[in-house]
Amino acid sequence: MTAAVPDSWTELCLIGIKRESDSSEVQFAGVTEDISGMDFGEKEVEGKALVNGGRVVQKTPMTDESITLKVYPVSADLDGTGVMQHMHPQSSDDTTNPIAVLNSNLREKHRVVIVWSTTLPATAEAATTLGEPAYRITISNAYCTKVVPGFDDKIVSAEVTFKWTPFTKAAVANKLEESTDHTVALAEVSASPTSITG
Repeated sequence: MTAAVPDSWTELCLIGIKRESDSSEVQFAGVTEDISGMDFGEKEVEGKALVNGGRVVQKTPMTDESITLKVYPVSADLDGTGVMQHMHPQSSDDTTNPIAVLNSNLREKHRVVIVWSTTLPATAEAATTLGEPAYRITISNAYCTKVVPGFDDKIVSAEVTFKWTPFTKAAVANKLEESTDHTVALAEVSASPTSITG
């Protein structure tokens, strides 16, 4: 029996982060309610008055987009247990203990993939299961712009913000949203972390 598309996506999802300099996708175990901010920009218009009393529409370029995730870091590593090297890339990745992360002027592009499904795949960027509905958001060319540590509920946490422009310089989209019912599966996400189209 195939699964029906649910009335809503709740509770669990997969969140995968991939850096431009690294081919491995890091899994940030996610609870949907801890995705505290999804700002997918604005495409504003403004009416301009004409002397005859009419109006013309002036279009405003789309604003930047961002997403804020609440995570629970337990290290400064790049293996999914920490976040600071995403905010402050080092000239050479530090993955050997003791790990030290200095504030850095360097910036690195990331891909962020979030997937909801009635049966979650092995990773966020993997193909979904045939016969199961799914919804996936893929973001390319995003930068980690903010890490706000906290101690909510007496547990070390951090709110991490990734921000991106809606389009590249060549006017290629930096965000793709896709969904499927049970009749087809979503294909595996492209290997390139800086491209949606491959």
